[in-house]
Amino acid sequence: MAAALVASLVALTAPAAHAAGGDRTHSVRLDGLASVEPGGGWSEGSVTVRNDTDKPSVDQHLLIVVGSQSLGPDQLLVEYADGASGAWQPVRMTAQDLGGGTGGYEGTAADVTGAAVELQPHAERTFKLRFKVVQSKHEGPAVDIGFEAYLGPGLRQDGQVRDWTAGTGRVVKVNGLTTTIEGLPKSIPADGRPHPFKVSIKTANGFDWHITEASFFLWAGQGVGSMDGPPACDAEVDVQDPKDGSWHRVDLGAVGMVGGSVDVAKWATGPVDNKVINARITLGKNFKLDPSDPSLNFGYYPGAGPVLFWTTERIATTPVDGAPDCVNPDAPVPTATPTPTPTATAKPTATAKPTAAPSTAAAVPTSTATPSKAPTPTASPSVVKAVAKPSPAKEAAGELADTGSSDPVVPAGIAAALIAIGAAAVALARRARRG
Repeated sequence: MAAALVASLVALTAPAAHAAGGDRTHSVRLDGLASVEPGGGWSEGSVTVRNDTDKPSVDQHLLIVVGSQSLGPDQLLVEYADGASGAWQPVRMTAQDLGGGTGGYEGTAADVTGAAVELQPHAERTFKLRFKVVQSKHEGPAVDIGFEAYLGPGLRQDGQVRDWTAGTGRVVKVNGLTTTIEGLPKSIPADGRPHPFKVSIKTANGFDWHITEASFFLWAGQGVGSMDGPPACDAEVDVQDPKDGSWHRVDLGAVGMVGGSVDVAKWATGPVDNKVINARITLGKNFKLDPSDPSLNFGYYPGAGPVLFWTTERIATTPVDGAPDCVNPDAPVPTATPTPTPTATAKPTATAKPTAAPSTAAAVPTSTATPSKAPTPTASPSVVKAVAKPSPAKEAAGELADTGSSDPVVPAGIAAALIAIGAAAVALARRARRG
């Protein structure tokens, strides 16, 4: 699968490409179209088609495919111009059905001119192309956009290119979405206590990406970390609901575009182009990491390729004596017992010197009364040692409202498959269904 993706991407990103099977009768070349910023200006380029036969070509249509997950015709404006001096004209994009279901790959396609392109023998023809990503109610492109051009008889009913003669493509880089993790301590104490931080999601041009969910991925490093995240007792990340201030524990395993436990639509605050999520991280005394590459990540796990909505922050940790075996960010903080202040001992006052004895001794009085005996106690007093019973431990604060599995299981292969949806995957799915 990986080899097929790489081979497909290499074939489509070459300066010029021909159909499989050694067909050298026509060729297609794409230029420009380097990047695009949703809500911004045009991404401009050109497509050049060539007829290498000895006869005129009168049955080939110029077809384009602009593809990315969740990218539909309502999100694109596409225009073309015939030659360097031709006027810009709109291109009507149609939706593609690549058979992936509601969560599968989507794309858009068009017959650029709506008619066959006439090409003289051993001659070429250049069309200017430009497109932009516009605001819609759908999620913006989280991966780079595949832009492909073909010569062929036309589009199938499902929007796919059929029996194409020659084709080529390129990857258009998507800009305009910036996600950062802010406020993490340089070294997070493994003390079982929560440490707050924020996630900032900013977009250019006031563009609403309509991101509804995401995920955290806590990676402890090579040889230590797991794609499922650390054990639940060793680490916890919670996200705050701004409406009532409650905290919600989220999953820490690698998750792609579908199934994230962070409810961005509910828990992020601020305008569409400057969202903020309040979060906290708690590490227990048994949390271990490999200092070479541990990280806290947020967004869509990339898997097999880069994703625009993804950020990584390196982390470190400091062990703390007395930390609990299992994290509980809502446990009461123990109150320190004050050390008693020593009381100063008063210095003894000087004893007055005795006065000199009188020269004549005083007569010693004679007692006539007989002293009475001291009363004999009737019973020895008993000694009672009071033993206080220990009071039952107070219950910790209410449990967190779980928004996902407390022990997520997301195999690395599934996580990578969820996210391998760039231009190469679109091209591969498309070629697999040609015929």
